[in-house]
Amino acid sequence: MVREGLRFVLTLICLMSVILFIASLALGYWLYFGVPMNMEPFIVDYSRPGGPVLRAVESPHPYPANWTDRLVLKVPYARLRIDNLTLENGDILLIVDVNTGDMWLWAGNGTGLLTKTFYANSTGFIDLNITIVDDGDGRTSWGLRMRTYATDIWVLGARPYILIVVLPIALPVVPAWALAAFLQALFTALIVASWAWRGGFHNRVLGGWREPFLKNLRNPLYALPFIATATLTGTVLLTLLMEHLGVGAGLTVELPGPLLVLLETTYAAVVEEIGFRFFLIGLPLAIAALAKAGYRPRAEVFLKALLCPGALDRDLRKSLRPLMAFLALASSVAFGLVHVLLGAWELGKAITATVAGLVMAFCFIEYGLHASMLVHWYFNYHLQVWSAAHDLLGPPYDLLDLFVVLYELALGALSLLVFAVQGLRLAIRRTRMRIKSEGI
Repeated sequence: MVREGLRFVLTLICLMSVILFIASLALGYWLYFGVPMNMEPFIVDYSRPGGPVLRAVESPHPYPANWTDRLVLKVPYARLRIDNLTLENGDILLIVDVNTGDMWLWAGNGTGLLTKTFYANSTGFIDLNITIVDDGDGRTSWGLRMRTYATDIWVLGARPYILIVVLPIALPVVPAWALAAFLQALFTALIVASWAWRGGFHNRVLGGWREPFLKNLRNPLYALPFIATATLTGTVLLTLLMEHLGVGAGLTVELPGPLLVLLETTYAAVVEEIGFRFFLIGLPLAIAALAKAGYRPRAEVFLKALLCPGALDRDLRKSLRPLMAFLALASSVAFGLVHVLLGAWELGKAITATVAGLVMAFCFIEYGLHASMLVHWYFNYHLQVWSAAHDLLGPPYDLLDLFVVLYELALGALSLLVFAVQGLRLAIRRTRMRIKSEGI
């Protein structure tokens, strides 16, 4: 009775997590396509001679009399968002479009201010002069800070790329909305495919209390909440340990705004799984499986090994097991090192990314490419979309973001405990079977 009760609780938690995954997908659709003026990167300034730079527009604090700055944006139209503005009584903030003479001014203080919409000229640039005009008394105050501009996804471009092993190859620029729509549709399809895999997620939920936990894990969507959250909690603990030892694992570069980051990291979940799991595990396994195919249909063996090694028959999997282990380890180490070698992360990220890579390699081998993509999506999209909603829309998404993080970490701790208990039970069972077979 106790065992069935625990299975029921785990199944209920799993169902809640999948509902949360679906909610995060729906939230992404809304942020991409339903929120006006929703794309807010850090300001990419084209006014500097050395090329575009990522920066904030910020006056000295306090500002000098008649302080001025120049900002050039490469978008069809945009509004500036001023995070904080504190002017001395009588001073005026004046923003002038150099190309058209169009202007916007503000006398007073405020935060979260949005200017009027400025439009690009025939060259595709918006050229702005930003000035705090002194009223003649020479007195000043704190000044201003702005770090974002607001436009919408329909006018922005995105540059996709493909990853050949560890070599990124840029592709032509596409509309950002098209890339966002493709990614949302892709991961919706992957969730549906995982739902239907190996008996169906709905059957696992309805009969979860009757079946052993490990048997329910055969469905990738049932397994996803437990595997992903265990990896999350484990890597967080590992990061805290490394930071205690003086090894950082944080970002070393500035990021663009929340929605652009969400788009880029979601796309990375696709191309990195193709680059590191498909090419570094699936392709070598497919070639090796073809050599060992024997009487089996060669095309079927090749495709199964390429996309879902776990679908191979038991004897073939057993013969390929040493190669699977080597490829999983090698691809995961490469995955971890690339995060650091490209200069975006501190050294400790190589360790945590290698651990996450091992988990995704296991999911690729056991469930298939679609499952490893979903685990990657969990980290790059599901955990980020709530924070993006908070940055773009404000409360109550701050509370929802906090709830999601705490819920996922707590479930991860439970998942680690469950996996440890299940692993111990399997080890004891195998030891007993070996003792019995040897007649000891």
